[in-house]
Amino acid sequence: MKIKLLSLDDILEINSEISISVKQKSVCMDKRKVESALGAAFYPGDYPFQYGGIPKVVGALCYFLIKAHAFMDANKRTAAIAATLFMDLHGYGLAYPLKIKSGTTAFTDIVEKTASSHASKDQLIEWFDLHKRLYK
Repeated sequence: MKIKLLSLDDILEINSEISISVKQKSVCMDKRKVESALGAAFYPGDYPFQYGGIPKVVGALCYFLIKAHAFMDANKRTAAIAATLFMDLHGYGLAYPLKIKSGTTAFTDIVEKTASSHASKDQLIEWFDLHKRLYK
C-alpha cells in the first residue's frame, strides 16, 4: 500500500488557507512543533505505523497537531482539515451525526474535547476508527 504522508509544507498551506478564508494572517510560531506532530503520528515512517490502520493514524495526527499549538490561530481547524485530507487521500471519509440542539457536529465536539483535555489521544484515535467510511 502506497501511503502519501502530509508534510510540513502541507500543514502550513492548510493553516494559510484557513487564515485567508477568515482574513487573518497565518502565523506559525514554531515549525518544529509541526514537524514533531507529524513525526509522532507517522512513526516509524512506514505503514502501518505504530497506531495501526489509516483511521487510527489520522486520529493520532489530529491529536498531535491540536496539542502542538504551533500556530497563532486555527490550530484545531488545521488539525481537523489535515486529518480529513489524509483520510481522503487514502480512500476514507467520516460519517458522524449532526447535533441539532447545539448546532455542532460530533466531529466538532471531539476536536474541542481533545483541545481542552477532556478527550485523550486514545479516545480521539478510537473516534476516528469508529466513524471511518471506506470509499468504494
